[in-house]
Order: sequence, then C-alpha cells, then structure tokens
Amino acid sequence: MSKFNRRQFLHTSAGFAGSVALFSAFGRPAFAQDTAVRHFWWGNPERDKRTFAVIDIYNGKNPGVKVSGETLGFADYFTKLTTQIAGGNMPDVIQQGYGVLFEYIANGAVVPLDDFVGKSLDISKMDQSAIDAGTVDGKFYALSIGANSHMAMYNTRLFEEAGIKVGEGFDPYGYTYDQLKEFAAAIKEATGVPGTDDNTADYQNFSDFTVQKGANLYNEDSSYGPTQEIVEEYWSTWAAIRDAGGTPPGPESAALAGVAELSQLGVVTGKSAMSYLWSNQLVGVQGLMQDTLGAAVYPNTPEMIPGSVIQPSQFVCLTRDSGNPEAATAYMSAFVNDLDMTKVLGLERGIPSNSDVRAALEPDLSAAEKVSVEFFDKIQGKTAPLTAPPPSGSAEVEQTFERLAVSVLLGERTIPEVATDFLNQAKAILARA
Repeated sequence: MSKFNRRQFLHTSAGFAGSVALFSAFGRPAFAQDTAVRHFWWGNPERDKRTFAVIDIYNGKNPGVKVSGETLGFADYFTKLTTQIAGGNMPDVIQQGYGVLFEYIANGAVVPLDDFVGKSLDISKMDQSAIDAGTVDGKFYALSIGANSHMAMYNTRLFEEAGIKVGEGFDPYGYTYDQLKEFAAAIKEATGVPGTDDNTADYQNFSDFTVQKGANLYNEDSSYGPTQEIVEEYWSTWAAIRDAGGTPPGPESAALAGVAELSQLGVVTGKSAMSYLWSNQLVGVQGLMQDTLGAAVYPNTPEMIPGSVIQPSQFVCLTRDSGNPEAATAYMSAFVNDLDMTKVLGLERGIPSNSDVRAALEPDLSAAEKVSVEFFDKIQGKTAPLTAPPPSGSAEVEQTFERLAVSVLLGERTIPEVATDFLNQAKAILARA
C-alpha cells in the first residue's frame, strides 16, 4: 500500500508544466487493432448522453481502439467500484472526486500518471492549479476534468443604480470587507435593497476568512485551525456590515441559515444585491432571475491574502487493473484536450482546466456561462493552495457553526461567548471522530 501524509500536498509540480511544454505538438500513439479501454463514471442522463457521444468521437478518430462506457448513479457508483477493486477487474479509467481521491491512492486502486506525461498524456495546456490538485506526495495521480471556486454573484442593475461601477471603487477581483460595508450600505440607501447577504452563518465564507488570516480550517493532524480571535473577528466583521444597513436584519438572515435552495438566495428573491456560492451555480442562479448577474471573488481582509481555492469537481484516473495503460492515458488525454470531444462535454462537469478548451467553447456559451468562464480565467494565480479534504467530523463541525451563528444573528449571546462555545464543540467533535 502506498504511504503518504493525507494532509500534505507538495506544491512542486510546476516542473510538470515545464517538462511537458516540449510535447505540446506530439502525435497520437499507435495501438494494436482492437485495443480495449473501459471508462466508468457516475452520471445522470445529460452527463451520460454527452460522455457516450465523446466516446463515439474518440473511437471514430482511433480505429485501433475500442473505448466502452459504463455508468451508474452516484449512490451506486462507489459500491460497484468497491466490488471491482476486490475482484481485480476495475475499468481502465474511472471518475473520481477530490474528497475520496486519497483513499483510492492509499489502497493502490489508482496509479501515478508521471510515466505517461509527455508521451500518451498531454497536460501542457492544463492550469497549474489543476496539476497541483492531482499531485500527491510529488506524484501526479489525477487528471482534472472540471473545476470550481467560491464566487460572489451580484445584481448588476442594483449596483449600477447605486452608482457602483466595476473599476471605479469596486474591483470584483480584489475588494475588502470595509469596502463591502461601504458599497452594501450605499446600495441599500439608493435602492432600498441591502447590498449583500449576511454571511455570519456561511461556513464557506468563514473557511476563506480563516485562510486570509493565515490559518487553515484543519491542520495537518486534523485538528481545528481557527483561533478564538479569528472566529470573533469574522462574526464582528459581518456584524459591522449588518449594523451599517448593508445586510438584511439579523432575524431574517437567521431564518435562512443552512438553506441550500437557489430560489431562496437573497440575490434571487430581491432581498439583497449579492449572494455567495460555488462558481458552477451561477448559470442556475441566473436562470431564476431577470436581472443580469456579475461575478466577483469573496471579500478579503486588508492584507489581501487569497482565501478561496480552485477545487476540481471531478478527475479521471488510471486504475491498477488497466490492461493497456498507454491506450487508457491517450484516451484520458483526449478527454480533456480534444476540441471536438470537449465541445460536446461543455461545462457539465465544471469549468475545463485546459485554457485552450475554455477559449474554444466561448463562442457557443450562453451569457451566464461566459461570465463563469471569464471569472475562472481571471482568478488563476489569485487563489490559495488547495488543501487536503477535511477530516472525519467536519460536516458536524460545519452544522455546529451554522447553529451557533444563528444565536449571533439573533443577538442572544455575545460574540466572544459564542466563539468560545463553538471552538470547544468543534474540538470535541474532531477528537471523537
């Protein structure tokens, strides 16, 4: 079994990009007639339709290869994969998520791709953030087929009515909480609509804030990273924005804590001018609105240390049981690079990690999709290093944060008191997980 530090990423994979630049124009490898490659993914009707279509394209371009597709719903996918691992008959190529990748590396189910880079596998056009995400202990295991990041989505009409213009007092790719407080209050004064959702109970925003303050949400030993000072400052920061009139009233925000439905977002219901989500949700939110959405990063502290990460939505990986790894990695390479194939895949699995693919897709994208891709291009190099997935117990910690943040929004207890309570509970949860 491969051994590695679960919480350690080696950010030395820049060498990959340099080493493969020489191979950007290499041709397809030749394979023996009737070479078989099996590709297994979790899907849905739309994803399955697109993926089978690109398999047909690949087979048409490579008559010596026969790629076959296998798909199950998410709930059944990993159960079937576990059975295949035990039986030693995994498909050649499997879809993986970031949260479970480490487990499959540890048990040897997926194998490194390094020996194929610059040969059957071309990563010369991949974003460095995507290469880093698939690299564990200096070995490259996973090829990103889509990525995601935190995004603030704002109603451009309300911003314009308040006289807030991009580039003139508002930089969507770098603004502070103090600036957010000013323009959120200004929007409320000009339009009657608070300028932003209140993120007091938003754990995603809190995780970014923690990194901006120089800590990690979880340490390498899986202990909790935020300090008493960080928790207090986060809740006090949003209290200041709320007190300035920039958010809805505390009880109104408390009622929405933990709500995941897009239809209840403030930017959708018209109860705020800015809401905070993952970037792949912008198209869905725009579909619920008449006004046009703009995209921005999450607010920052005055030090402007990046807090958000670019996180792969899915990977394709080479399995231990592949009978022809050269043919399998050539197919994987085409899956992320071939412009005919990627045109069919579109953005269904997230924003492609190949810059040329994003550029090729641009003419056929909807207006909202174009905003999403432009955002992804502009945040490259402006995000924090991707950390390992959170440890056991992290979901309960998040739920505890949301529950106790409600008492802050309702003014039931002081911020220092609630912060102490939260940290004590978080540490106890992780200790017993």
